[in-house]
Amino acid sequence: MKKILLFITTITTLNFNAQTFPVGHMSVNFNDASRTTAGYSISGGITLPGSGRPVGTEIYYPATTAGNNTSVANGQFPVVVIGHGFVMTWDGYDNVYNQLASHGYIVLLPRTEGGFSPTHSEFGADLRFLANEGMNLNTISTSTALTTFNGKVIAKSAIGGHSMGAGSSFLGAASNTSITCLFNFAAATTNPSSISSASLVTVPTLMISGARDCVADTTVQNSHYSALNSSKKFHVILNQLTHCDFGNGSNTNCVLGQSTSGCGNQVSNALAFPRYMNYLQNFLDNQLKNDCQAGQRFMDSIQSNSSLRAGRKITGTIACAATGIQQSSLLNHFDIFPNPTEGKLTITFNTADLNLVLFELYDISGRLILQTTEQTNLSKEHRKELNIDYLDKGTYILQITQNNLKKVYKIIKQ
Repeated sequence: MKKILLFITTITTLNFNAQTFPVGHMSVNFNDASRTTAGYSISGGITLPGSGRPVGTEIYYPATTAGNNTSVANGQFPVVVIGHGFVMTWDGYDNVYNQLASHGYIVLLPRTEGGFSPTHSEFGADLRFLANEGMNLNTISTSTALTTFNGKVIAKSAIGGHSMGAGSSFLGAASNTSITCLFNFAAATTNPSSISSASLVTVPTLMISGARDCVADTTVQNSHYSALNSSKKFHVILNQLTHCDFGNGSNTNCVLGQSTSGCGNQVSNALAFPRYMNYLQNFLDNQLKNDCQAGQRFMDSIQSNSSLRAGRKITGTIACAATGIQQSSLLNHFDIFPNPTEGKLTITFNTADLNLVLFELYDISGRLILQTTEQTNLSKEHRKELNIDYLDKGTYILQITQNNLKKVYKIIKQ
């Protein structure tokens, strides 16, 4: 039992620390056929057929090689949508989206509503729309360039944003059951009310704000938090951080705006970045990648005392189940064959639990290569087939999870 626990711990640690990719980039003009309002089209971007509101979007993703329009890396990756602040641009958050993309996320950043008279309801609808379009990349066939995403997208997504984009993230997440979770930085109030919309949000939510924010202060953040209808919600208030400390600090509009409110920077954006990404990375890894240990790290961070934090609010938990990782009669009698294999694995098993069974295949460095699920029923035996014909020869790790109960197997590809 101790050997099994150590093996699983080693694999999940590698997955968190060592799973990095080159970052690819595409500019894509999506079209929302349900709306005809003016949007934004990126000159030279990949334009999809159809009519409706153009939603010009910058996409950053794990790639085989870094650069524009490169192929998506092997594996399957969840979707993260990030909305920009008022009169701010997507590239002001390059530190955030580059880290997420390099750690196995497909990040979509809309360039709509960038002027001095933005329509918040449209921006919220853009975030909502892109969360679905990001997952639809898994099967898209209307653009040859985008077919590189086929089979590479996990059906999990998060909506997030900063300032205006953070407020609009509540609009995009309201009554939205197709997204997995919500996160935001220094949420500003919107029209229609982001606070009222927060009462319609039921997915797990992480809010992060600065104690020195004079634009959208702690009272504004607490109003959003209190209104949230999620059973798992968290608010982290970081010492010294101001409204514009989220992102790379390059946007002069934001800096000038907060300086007129009497709040100047106390720490650099480079120092602020790891302080908030520690919370965000673990939260997303848990919610979008089913990483149980990341959930535990998140809860340990937010519950422990820290001089870098001015306050926190905690409702619920995303920590691992108290029973821990163990062998269970609910998930047993596995047969995996042939092993070694030249291309296909057949897995047969019995389970008395009707919850989904998650299958994850990692390479020896801890990189997630394949992820799929199986819906169980009351039949005596279940049968799952995995095609790994496209993988290089070598050793792989198959991890099987149901209700935080895990089993791991060494797979040899010949």
